[in-house]
Amino acid sequence: MPPLLMISYFTNIRGNCPAEWADDKIRVLESMGRKVIVLTGMGSHTSSNAFVHYIRVPSLSWCDYKEEIKELKLGGEKVPLALFLLMPFAFLFGGMIDYVLRKITKTVSAGRWSWLLTAIPVAIWLKARYRIVDVFSTGGPTAAHIVGGVITSVSRGRLFCEFQDPLVGVMMNRSKRTSGISARIEAWLLKRAMKVIYVTKKAAQSACERNPHYAEKVHAIYPGAWSFGPSASLHPYTEGATFEFMHLGTLYGTRNLDLFFEALDMLRSEGFKLADAVRVVNLGAVYCQTLPSYLSRTDFLMLDALEREEALQRARGASCLLLVQHTDERSMETIPYKTYDYLNLGLPTLGLLINDELSALLESNGGFTARADQRNAIKVALRCCLTALANGEAKAGHTSASLDISVQFKQMLECADA
Repeated sequence: MPPLLMISYFTNIRGNCPAEWADDKIRVLESMGRKVIVLTGMGSHTSSNAFVHYIRVPSLSWCDYKEEIKELKLGGEKVPLALFLLMPFAFLFGGMIDYVLRKITKTVSAGRWSWLLTAIPVAIWLKARYRIVDVFSTGGPTAAHIVGGVITSVSRGRLFCEFQDPLVGVMMNRSKRTSGISARIEAWLLKRAMKVIYVTKKAAQSACERNPHYAEKVHAIYPGAWSFGPSASLHPYTEGATFEFMHLGTLYGTRNLDLFFEALDMLRSEGFKLADAVRVVNLGAVYCQTLPSYLSRTDFLMLDALEREEALQRARGASCLLLVQHTDERSMETIPYKTYDYLNLGLPTLGLLINDELSALLESNGGFTARADQRNAIKVALRCCLTALANGEAKAGHTSASLDISVQFKQMLECADA
């Protein structure tokens, strides 16, 4: 059986969500004994084995080139001599490409378009060399999907695309021009692919409305996340104990804890004693303007970000996990990937959300939710959560078959190898 070609610009990069997303898929393929060739960016940290073979390809963009060099150094890797030799070309030719792209899109794009110039020839060679039939692209950067679309058009094959964020969506595109370009790319990929996966029902529905002729190729599949161990044990409450609410990741902009703290303070002023036992821990950076007020609180602790597995291990000691979305419309069609890590941990979760689909998902797994932009709703949800924790009635989150990453990934690749 020929190997699967997986295309993801990011893999195995600390704190990079698209990389974690791709890495979990690779773990599933390894567990299945499925051989895979991973075409990825130069900044990815790779380690090939009997089942997984990584091919790193640099981008010609001067901006991307500098980022790739920086990431290699941050990961403790020695920068290959060939990459240094590419510097003059990346500076001159790559700088021109960056300038042209900014003129076309009127913005700095995260699509990694310049990667197409180097990744497409390599992908065509890999497909011919290993007689690859099935190609799976995920991202993250749109370039990964375009590479998949081009090589399956040129030399045939079956393409499976997974959009971690919708290509066209509310607040996904910063200008009318980029929105139009993204819409045309989406339509072309839908025409080319066997299956295109969106990770929320809302995003899939919107894609069908934009592309009714290809609606049968659109699928909504929750990705799930790799489980690094058994579910955590719930901690029985004893009088005088602390309720530790932990958020994993960065807080910035409208994704913040402002209204949560206001709701908590309201409960305390109303005499709700359990609120006095709450301590909030953020495992990651905070870039909110209100950070000084957070740090002045005795019930808030900010810790440095950890590697993903270390962070999840630290989270096992929490009473409840916090999931916070932005309060603008970008959250309507997206679900944070950490949601699936949270569910795998098996601890109660309090979600401050905008997305009704995500709210239903959390509540069906024993979580508590409130509108992220409504202080009173947060207060009610927090009171219910604390009462349930104190009475031992809080239900642990669990991963049902519909959220098992192995089941989900097999569903995505259904009809591959047929």
